[in-house]
Amino acid sequence: MSRGRAVSTVDWRKYLDVNVNPRAKTFLESRGADVLWQIASNIDNSITGTKSTKRLIMSVHPNAPSAILINFEDYKAVLELCLNWFEKKEQYEVCQKILNIKNRLIPKKPKRDKKVFEKII
Repeated sequence: MSRGRAVSTVDWRKYLDVNVNPRAKTFLESRGADVLWQIASNIDNSITGTKSTKRLIMSVHPNAPSAILINFEDYKAVLELCLNWFEKKEQYEVCQKILNIKNRLIPKKPKRDKKVFEKII
């Protein structure tokens, strides 16, 4: 049985949120487009894939000592961060793709049955 390499994880804010870590700004300036799009597409894969997961663990840089951990509850916040970043860079095609991913996160409301509605009237 082959095992993967053990990696320590940290919260995603440590490497991606400029408010938490000021060094994240220079990291995102140099690699933001690639990293944030990979994160958004991996969130999409975790939502729509056959094995939907409640968390995502990713290495954002080969020299980073830890991988980032994104819990399902944080998917919306991470997608919002990605959306804001691409909007500032005026990459509106990517913004639309991220909005589509974000919309897949929101559960669809069940449709009302017309027969029940007619009985009420």
